[in-house]
Amino acid sequence: MEEGRVVPAVKILVALVWLTAVALLAMTLGMWTAANSAEREPRVVYPKETKLNFEGMQLEGELRNPGEFYFKIRPQEKFDSLVKRRRNFHREMLRDAVMSR
Repeated sequence: MEEGRVVPAVKILVALVWLTAVALLAMTLGMWTAANSAEREPRVVYPKETKLNFEGMQLEGELRNPGEFYFKIRPQEKFDSLVKRRRNFHREMLRDAVMSR
């Protein structure tokens, strides 16, 4: 009887060894691919805002757009809501109260 119990324990031990080996292989492969991708594609970070100072410089060239047509603030358009606001829900409240009984 003890021999029958030993065999499943050995099978479980072998399965754990295999699972550990596969997990280690997967982690190693993952680290290797992450290291290679970091070497291939450097991450470029751009600043959110760039300020240029042209004071004291002489610039030459043509304006593409006339300066009078630049708008800094666009006025917001106000539209009427497509959904009509209801002021009285009394009928629906009574119906739901009766139906909930």
